[in-house]
Amino acid sequence: MASRRVRAFKRWMKSQGIEYSDALHFKDDTEQGISVMALCDLKEGDVVATIPKNACLTVKTSGAREIIEAAGLGGYLGLSVAIMYERSLGQDSPWSGYLQLLPDHESLPFLWSLDEVDSLLSGTELHKADS
Repeated sequence: MASRRVRAFKRWMKSQGIEYSDALHFKDDTEQGISVMALCDLKEGDVVATIPKNACLTVKTSGAREIIEAAGLGGYLGLSVAIMYERSLGQDSPWSGYLQLLPDHESLPFLWSLDEVDSLLSGTELHKADS
């Protein structure tokens, strides 16, 4: 049985036009948080999700866009302000169904040691781009 948070997230995804494959399983673990895993082997080119651009939280889609751009904030800092702003709106934020899944705090990748980068990003496109 899916947790309340996972059910709320799935309702939010549907409301945003996000489609995802039945091959995906969403798991809510008290220690690890929300994770997504494949229920079967996936092949290169398999589409597991379709996410409209307007469903992505960015500086440009945030309600704080004008403030962030007027302050000249971009990159991680601009996105951090956008997330803080949207979180401050609670249920009134269009991303509330997504934001409730995020941890209260997270270390930033650009502050990670090389060992952490290798450990946490190994096998991902980000690790390839960093190399």
